Parts: sequence; structure tokens; C-alpha cells
Amino acid sequence: MSLKAFNLDSIGSVTVYKRRNNRRINLSVNAHGTVRVSIPAWMPYQTGLNFVRSKESWILKQQPPKQVFTNAQAIGKAHKLAFVSSPLIEKPKVTVKDGLILVKYPNQQSVNNPEVQAAALKGALKVLRSQAELQLLKRLDLIAQQTGLPYQSLKIKRLRRRWGSCDREKNIVLNLYLVQLPDELIDYVICHELTHTQVLNHGADFWSSLKQISPKAAELKIRLRQYSPAIIFY
Repeated sequence: MSLKAFNLDSIGSVTVYKRRNNRRINLSVNAHGTVRVSIPAWMPYQTGLNFVRSKESWILKQQPPKQVFTNAQAIGKAHKLAFVSSPLIEKPKVTVKDGLILVKYPNQQSVNNPEVQAAALKGALKVLRSQAELQLLKRLDLIAQQTGLPYQSLKIKRLRRRWGSCDREKNIVLNLYLVQLPDELIDYVICHELTHTQVLNHGADFWSSLKQISPKAAELKIRLRQYSPAIIFY
């Protein structure tokens, strides 16, 4: 298998794969909006790229809304973004230190350049993941102890549509974006997933059990709908 990566202004990152077993062109958009297209090995890469362009309207509907990073935006609950141009570097780079996400980029680029924006996203996600791994684990352990609902393991993932999940083995997944929300909504999601360690479905038994450990569950469920899994700019 061989591949080539492209960047289209209106669509973003596109990877074209050549596969020997392919007889037709296959197109997919992952949870983070990255476009992947696989083509038969004998086809030129340009054919795959042209196919992507022909499906632009459909692709844009599948992708999450594009977020634009600007100077001095607050990320999470303790960091701020800063953009600095420099004649000394050839490509954007990001560092995180002392509450600052510093994005340096070449003089010939601008803050809105896709590569600069990608560096800012990388820094923002690094900060959120670090906060989530520390804070969500601590909160999950505390609530599990208080409710008497043990779990097997915790993974922090960047999810597009869900705030969390729990499987039959009591393995819990929490969205790293969750750490940005008000504390009571974080606790609601955690209580929701801990309840799934006992009741896997969303039937009447589930909601009854959830209400026992989160009395305001109905109200908090409605409030949670005001947010979507994405970076929140403060």
C-alpha cells in the first residue's frame, strides 16, 4: 500500500491510499474530520483527489465545524494561546509552559495559515488531555467510591459525538473535551457512565438508578445539550 497526503483549502487534510485489492474508490471521513480515500493501485493519485472534490458538499456535512484559533484565547481552565512570528523557524511549532500555549510560526505565514492553526490545535489538545487525565480520573475515583459503583478502567479519548461510554466489562471512556465543562456537568456524565456499570441500556431502570446518585439528572441532561464535544473558547 502506498499513500500521499494533500491539503485542500475548503476541505482540509486528505489522504489518498493506493490498494491492490480495491476495485473502486472508497471515501470516508473520520471523527475529527480527516478525509481518507482509497483507490485501485493502477489509478493516479489525482483521480482520488478529483473524486474528493466532487464530494465536497457531502464531506463538509460530515466534518465538525472548523474552529479558528486567535491570540489570547483561553483554553481549558488555566491556559491561554499566544501567537508569535519568527524569522528563525521554517515551520510552525508549539510549546506549552506556565499556563501559556505558545505558537511560533515563520514570518511568511499568518495566524490563519492551516499549518499554524494545526499547531495551535495540537497545543490545545495537549493541554486538555493533560487536564482531563488528571482531573477526570480523580473525580471518577471519588464518585465511584461515594456511590459504591466500581469500574474496571478509564481511558481519555477525543470523541466527536459522545461525552463518554461504558462497556460490559465496566471499562469507561471519557471525552477529553469534558474537562472544559462546569463541574456539575462533569459529575453528571461520570454518574451516567458509572450507572452503566450496573445497567447497560437507557431504559426506565437506568434513569431510576441514575437519579438515585444524581438527583438533578433530568435538569443536568438538558443543560448538557447546550454543549458539543469541541474546544470551548473563553
